[in-house]
Amino acid sequence: MNSKGLSTSAWIGIIIIIIVIIGGGWWAATRHGPSTTTSTTTTSSPSATTTSSPPPQSTTTSTAPSTTTSTVTGTATTTSPPAGMKGYMFIPPKEGYAAVIETSNAFVVVGPTGSQVPQFNNKGKQIIVVKFKVNESATLPAENSTAFVNINPGFFRNAYADALMMAGRQEPNPAIRSQIYEAVYKLSNYYEPMIWLGQYIAVFNYWSWVHGRYYQPTLGERFDLITEDSNAPNVPLGIGNYANNATTYVDVTIGWPQSFDPAKSYETFGWLIFHEIGDTLVTYWKNQTEVLSPDLAVAWAHNKNGTEWYFVIRGNVKAYDPWHNNVYPVNATDVLFTLWRIARLNLDPSWMITSFINVNQSTVMTEDELNSVLSKGGVYTSYGSFQGEVKSLSQLLQVYGYSGSTAGVVELKLYKPYGAILEILADPFTMVIPMKYVFDYTPQLQGKYTQALKDSDYGRNPSAWAKYIGTGEQEPTHQLLHKYPVGTGPYYVKEYKENSYIVLQYNPYYWNVTLWKQLYGTNAPEHKTAIFLINNDAVTRIEILKRGQADYGAVPMDRLKDVEGYQYSGTNYKIVVKDLGLDPTILYIVLNDLKPPLNNLYVREALAYAVPYKQIYNLVYAGYATNLYGVLPAGFIGHNDNIVAKYSFNLTKAKELLKKSGVDLSNYSIEVWYNTGNSQREKIATILQNTWGSLGLKVTPKALNWPTLLQNTEKPAFDVYIIGWAPDYIDPDDYAGPLFYGGIHFSVLQWEAVNSVSSAESYLSG
Repeated sequence: MNSKGLSTSAWIGIIIIIIVIIGGGWWAATRHGPSTTTSTTTTSSPSATTTSSPPPQSTTTSTAPSTTTSTVTGTATTTSPPAGMKGYMFIPPKEGYAAVIETSNAFVVVGPTGSQVPQFNNKGKQIIVVKFKVNESATLPAENSTAFVNINPGFFRNAYADALMMAGRQEPNPAIRSQIYEAVYKLSNYYEPMIWLGQYIAVFNYWSWVHGRYYQPTLGERFDLITEDSNAPNVPLGIGNYANNATTYVDVTIGWPQSFDPAKSYETFGWLIFHEIGDTLVTYWKNQTEVLSPDLAVAWAHNKNGTEWYFVIRGNVKAYDPWHNNVYPVNATDVLFTLWRIARLNLDPSWMITSFINVNQSTVMTEDELNSVLSKGGVYTSYGSFQGEVKSLSQLLQVYGYSGSTAGVVELKLYKPYGAILEILADPFTMVIPMKYVFDYTPQLQGKYTQALKDSDYGRNPSAWAKYIGTGEQEPTHQLLHKYPVGTGPYYVKEYKENSYIVLQYNPYYWNVTLWKQLYGTNAPEHKTAIFLINNDAVTRIEILKRGQADYGAVPMDRLKDVEGYQYSGTNYKIVVKDLGLDPTILYIVLNDLKPPLNNLYVREALAYAVPYKQIYNLVYAGYATNLYGVLPAGFIGHNDNIVAKYSFNLTKAKELLKKSGVDLSNYSIEVWYNTGNSQREKIATILQNTWGSLGLKVTPKALNWPTLLQNTEKPAFDVYIIGWAPDYIDPDDYAGPLFYGGIHFSVLQWEAVNSVSSAESYLSG
C-alpha cells in the first residue's frame, strides 16, 4: 500500500512465523470485468499448478525490461554475476535459454516452453523448474496499463519474473515457495526496475500523557482504544471550539486522503480513517497478527479446497450517515454489494478483490440455507481450539462463541484457493457501505433501490447491479462517497476542510458499545473526538506538537532528537520517542522503465550506484533506515541478501556502467517527484539532483500534493518519483506483486521439482 512515510509505523517481530502459516498468494491484478475468465493448461505434477485469471481485452506491445532489447520475455546481455553474491550462481535470461538462479536451498530454472537449460552443477541441490508460454492476446500493453492496478509502478515487464511470481502465488509448499521467492528477489535486484532505497526502523513519538499506543503492521491504531491522563493539558487548536485535551486525540500530519471512498483509496492515510469509521468482515484485535477476530462476520467456514467461503453477518448493525442524520441497517446484501462494487469500479485497490474473488458468482444466503449446506458435510472452520468440520449453523456459531442475532449469510466464491483471503478481507478498504445510502443520495440512482434489489434477487444475482453501477473515477457512486463517507465503525467523519483538518466524532450508533462499557464504564470511548491537523511544513508540525496541540505527529526522523524528552511547561509530561525495531514499510525510487534513458538496464544500475545510501540513512532518517536490495523486506520469506548485488555509493562503478550502456545522460532532463510536506523525500530528491547530476543527468525536484502524485503516476507520463510501501497483508506476494509484477498472462504456466539438469531440460521441452 502506498505510504506517506510517517514516523508512526513499527514492526512486530513475528512476521516470519506468520508468513509460513499463511498459504500461497500474491498480487496478480488484471484489468477485467468480474465475470470474465480464461482457462490454461493442466499439469500432472501435484506441486505444479496453473493460472486462470480473467484477462484484459487487449494485446501486448514491446517494452524495454532489459539492456537494449525490447521484448515481452525480457532478454538480457549481462552474463557474469554481480559482486557480493558469495559464490551463488546466476545465469540471466537469454533468447532461447532458461534463466538459472541459485537460491539458499535450490536452483530455480525458469524459461519459455521448449527453451534450453544452460549446463550447470546443481551441487546436489533440488532444481525447481518453471516453464511458461506468454498469452500475448490476453496481456494488456504496458503503456496502456495502470500502476498498482495491473502493472508495477515503474511499468517494468519481464516474463521470467512474472512466471516466477505466478508460481509463487499458487505453490502451497512453504519450502518450495520460499525458494521461488528468493528467485523473485534476485530478479528484482538484477533488473533494478526500481531503486530499492531502504527499509525503515520503526519509531513512535507521543506525549507521555497518552497511554495504550500499539502497532499492527496492516492496520492503524483505533483511537477509541487509546487513553490519556485525565489531567492532560487543554490546548485550543484554533479550529472552532476544538482543543487537544483528555477526550480529544490529535494527530498533526501531512498530505490528504486520496479519497473518502474505500473503493478508490490505496494509501495509509485513507485506510487509517476507514479503520476508525468502518467495519470489515474480519479484523485484528489491536497488535494481533496471527489470529483474525470476528467483526461484521460473527463466524465463517469454507469448503474443503477453500474456494467457497461462508460468512455469517452480525445482526443489529447500523451505518450512520452524518451528512443527512440517517441510520441504515446493514445486512448480508450490503456486504456483498460492497465487495462487488469495489470490483466493479476497478479502481486502485480493486486487484485484491478481482484477482481472487468471483464477485458475480458470489451470493447472499439465508441462515436456513447455510444450515442445509452444513448438514451435507464438507464445510470446515478453524477458530480458537477448534479445527474441523461443522455440521450445523448452531455448531458453527458455538465455535465462535456467538449467540446474538444475525443478518444473513454471504457466500464468496474464489477463482482458486488463496491462503491470505481472510487477511485481505480485514483490510480497511473493504469496510461495509450500506447499499441504500448509495442509492438514496446518488442523483442518478435515487428511487431505484428497491428495483435494484429485486433485479439482483436480493443479492443472489449480484451481476444485475451492473445496470446501476459503472466503472472508473467518474462513476456517480464514487463521486458521492469520495466526499461523503458513511460507516458502521466507532467514529464518523463529522467535518473536514481539505488540506487543513479532519474531525472524527464517536459514533452513538456503534454496534459494539459493550466494548466501551467494559473498558470505560460508559457508552462512549474516552476519546470522544479525534482530529487530524494537516500541515505540510515540518518545522510548524514540530512546534504544534511541542505546544501540546497534538498528541503525536509526523516528525521527520532526522528531527526526532529535537523533540525527544521535550517537557511540557509546568508539568512532568515529556515527548516520548520509542524505537520498535524493523518495520515492514519500505522506501523506493520509482523509475519509468518505459522512458529513455531509464529503459536501459545499465542506466538503471548506474543510477542505483549513484545513490549515497548511508548518507540518506544517517542524515535524512537519523539512522532509522537500513539497506534493502530487492522487492522483499527483511523478515519475509524470499529475502536473501547473499544472492543479490549490494548496491552502494560508487560513482566510478556508475560511470563504467554508463559507458557500457552507450547512453550520454547529459542529453536528458528529468523531474524527481515527491509528496508535498515530506521533508525527508524532499532532501532525497535534492541529493539525487547532485549525485545524478554528477553523471550529467539534469534533475529537477518537484513537490506534488499527495492525491495529485498518486493520480499523475497511474500512467507512464512521469520520470521518477520517491514513495513508500506499507503492507496490505503479511505475505511476500503483497510486495512482489504490486511492486514487480508486469501484468503478463500465460497460456502455459507449470512447475516441478526435479533432481538433475537433464530432468530440468526434459521438463522444459515437454
